[in-house]
Amino acid sequence: MFPELFSLGPITIYTYGVLVALGFFAGTCYVASHSQNVLSKQQVYDFIFYLILAGLIGARLLYVLTNFSYYLNNPLEIVQIWKGGLVYYGGFFCVLIFAYFYCRNKKIDILKLVDIFSPALALGHIFGRIGCFFSGCCYGKVSSCALAISGRHPTQLYEACGNFIIFFILNRLLKKDHRKGYVFVWYMFLYSILRFSIEFFRGDDRGIFFFGLSPAQNISIVIFVFSAFVLLKKRIENNKI
Repeated sequence: MFPELFSLGPITIYTYGVLVALGFFAGTCYVASHSQNVLSKQQVYDFIFYLILAGLIGARLLYVLTNFSYYLNNPLEIVQIWKGGLVYYGGFFCVLIFAYFYCRNKKIDILKLVDIFSPALALGHIFGRIGCFFSGCCYGKVSSCALAISGRHPTQLYEACGNFIIFFILNRLLKKDHRKGYVFVWYMFLYSILRFSIEFFRGDDRGIFFFGLSPAQNISIVIFVFSAFVLLKKRIENNKI
């Protein structure tokens, strides 16, 4: 693992923080280059700035809640996100809630917008998971398989590769004519499958289990059922035409 890039006196630059920042930058560039018909460039930058704040707050809040006993005894570490400790689903839902009210207030078509943001989410997530790998968080179970690194499943890299495939698929879908919101539903469908699968290989503390599954897996099931229903409904409607 390589958690620190370098230090300048009392200032330490963390690999995780740099890669997360690169992920946000890559996602922002993608959105800016695909949203000309929905938002102006200035609106893109303003919107993404608030989304980043909402995403970080939501992701950190859910991580703190799933590790509540630790942060209850170490409250000053709650704000130290540069050391790692973000739960993706927390940020995802917080961003969705903010985006809904923002678009409603600005009279922006949210379905068009979430379609554009979907490939960008997968793209940014690639960098985030690579950051997790270097930071040493979100690690996998002990394994002797050929892909093992330092004796563990490199779950961070598994998910980074999965997100790359999702990005490739969504980017192609975005270039085709489709009903508004279609790309976003495909994102939810594909990512829920990826996350549910990866969780079986995770070796870090997964929080409180329900029905023998981690919190992320239970959330993934709900998202999968919803998105699969929407996709199936659309398929049926298309066949009737």
